[in-house]
Amino acid sequence: MAARTVLTTNTLEQFRTSFNSLSGTDIGDPATLGTTAKTIVAAINEINTSVVATGFTMSDGSTSQTVVSGNTVTFTGSSGISAVVSATDTLTISLANDVSTNAYFDVLGHQHNADGSNTYTEIEVKVITKTSAHIYHGTGSPNGYTLDGVEGPFLELKPGNTYRFDQADSSNGGHPLLFYYDPGKTTQFSTGVTTNGTPGSAGAYTQIVVSDTTPHILYYQCSSHGYMGNRAGVNSKVLQDVSFVSSTGSAVSYATNAFAIAQAVALG
Repeated sequence: MAARTVLTTNTLEQFRTSFNSLSGTDIGDPATLGTTAKTIVAAINEINTSVVATGFTMSDGSTSQTVVSGNTVTFTGSSGISAVVSATDTLTISLANDVSTNAYFDVLGHQHNADGSNTYTEIEVKVITKTSAHIYHGTGSPNGYTLDGVEGPFLELKPGNTYRFDQADSSNGGHPLLFYYDPGKTTQFSTGVTTNGTPGSAGAYTQIVVSDTTPHILYYQCSSHGYMGNRAGVNSKVLQDVSFVSSTGSAVSYATNAFAIAQAVALG
């Protein structure tokens, strides 16, 4: 409400005019209120009561709940999802790196990533002390890799895609990540594999370009220590160390030499 000053020298008529102008310029005409009450204080109380009683409605599409004054809305997370309330008036909902089925989005590789706009999938590598969650816990090095925060996950790599394993984190010092044909690192796989920098330093990474000729099973391991990584499956055309069984589960032996197989086919 604007201040009104009436001088002691003003006449009663001047005072009356100034006072009456309050309704027109400050509060308006109470008769035009849209409330049942037609006085200012009563109208404010009526509106306040209405807001408190009505509140607002939350719905998940099938169930609705009215929230009114005095109620508390509680946000509860679940497996893989966290809900955090903080100042000021902030609700943060986060999704974990892994979902309940243990499928890790960065390493599924179903989308072709070398399309000119996204040339590789980057995976952050760190080194931690192994826990029972690691497939090689109790074997080899006491340390193990985490990929995007997941301890020693199985990977699924797709032909045509490029994967860059970022080893810039300081925990990677002395733990170069490379690829092998077996978990014990008897033979290194290097086709399409490049490295950059020194693990534990900015810009360090190991990169693999997956193709149809990449072996269908590889192992990502530390070149300096044993059993820090896990298995990487590749949906390629190259098979190795494959065993065959009959429909009853009995082992079936085939010639392992390409010439022997061709000879057997020729002989029927």
